[in-house]
Amino acid sequence: MTDVAVIGAGIVGLATAYELRQRGFEVSVYEANAHSALGTSKANGAQLSYSFVTPLASPGVLRDLPKLLFDRQGALRLRPRLQLAQLRWLLAFAACCNQSQSKQGALDLFLLGQLSRQSLDEMLSKHSLYFEHQRSGKLQVFQSQESFQQARAAQTEFLAAHGIEQHALNANETVKLEPTLAAIEERIYGSLFTPSEESGDCAALCTQLTELLKKQGVIFHFNTPITGLHAQGNQIQAQTADGPVQAKHIILSAGVPSQQLLRPLNINPNIYPLRGYSLTFKLDNQRQTPQTSVSDIKNKVVYANLGNKLRVAGMVDIGVRHPATIEERIKMLKSQVKEFYPHLASADEPQSWTGERAARPNSKPNVSATPFSNLYINAGHGALGFTLAFGSGRLLAGILCGDAEPTLAQRFTL
Repeated sequence: MTDVAVIGAGIVGLATAYELRQRGFEVSVYEANAHSALGTSKANGAQLSYSFVTPLASPGVLRDLPKLLFDRQGALRLRPRLQLAQLRWLLAFAACCNQSQSKQGALDLFLLGQLSRQSLDEMLSKHSLYFEHQRSGKLQVFQSQESFQQARAAQTEFLAAHGIEQHALNANETVKLEPTLAAIEERIYGSLFTPSEESGDCAALCTQLTELLKKQGVIFHFNTPITGLHAQGNQIQAQTADGPVQAKHIILSAGVPSQQLLRPLNINPNIYPLRGYSLTFKLDNQRQTPQTSVSDIKNKVVYANLGNKLRVAGMVDIGVRHPATIEERIKMLKSQVKEFYPHLASADEPQSWTGERAARPNSKPNVSATPFSNLYINAGHGALGFTLAFGSGRLLAGILCGDAEPTLAQRFTL
């Protein structure tokens, strides 16, 4: 019998397995797919934006509700469904859309983000893992005075209070820093540059980390979905098609399926899938690729340099599942890319991706023990899985061992 079974081989599950292995635990990882990173870790936005973790729920979202329902071009789109799970999630989400909860949530996520930065840096100082990791900063590009001033008011004081450096640039300074924006210089009002932010290829890191963990003795069970979690007194047993999982502790890091697996145990982390989209361009000419991580604030689209590839990601859809609608959204993302980076109109057709992120109403993941003595949850990271994975992995390991920083741990309980 192994010490710990981690369910899920996305970036969150792998980071959790790594942290536990460093503490001396024997670890097994169970994954429904044929290899790691085939879910939302496959082609996400590639951002390690530790300082930009504001919750999705905010007072402005409620004001924009008609737009969410009827604007087919919006970055955030809601498609209501006759579904109790969606209704529950939306009601909880609406309850979070106030200034106090949004402000507290931003602080909580920021603190977890800083732990994640520290944890990933420590791992990379010990192991040579190659995933197009870049510490080239984040450049937020604004095309209106109003959006620029609002962002400065919201960000500058908060970041400065936590020692995060940020610079306000005019259009000319923006293009000097990032020459690939020269074609739209006349449309740029200004930008905010944060040198400390990072980017990388999440799927590549998952692949490298899987191989590292195998060398460290972690056992992987691919093509092995968990079919159920069953209560046995104050403990649970995880079941697969081949029989029960033999482990003293179970950590659930399965993303969206976590909600369904927990339902028979009367545990509700309130996870609901939010659909995201990305495009990956292959570019032979490095001069066409931004050297910083660029955010188009107007369209809420991010761009990240992944060596000879450019990852573009954007949009959040709630309840969107129809293939025609999904294709329509991908086409919209392509048109936004051509508007922001006209030179990419002549690039080869990008590889498109869409996936459902496991999100909680307050945007904070659930990283905690459960009423069952051997079951723990590390899920619900939404669009922040890559950014928060190593922080939540370290926090979960601390919770299991009983030495987690209590104030931080309390911020991410059920």
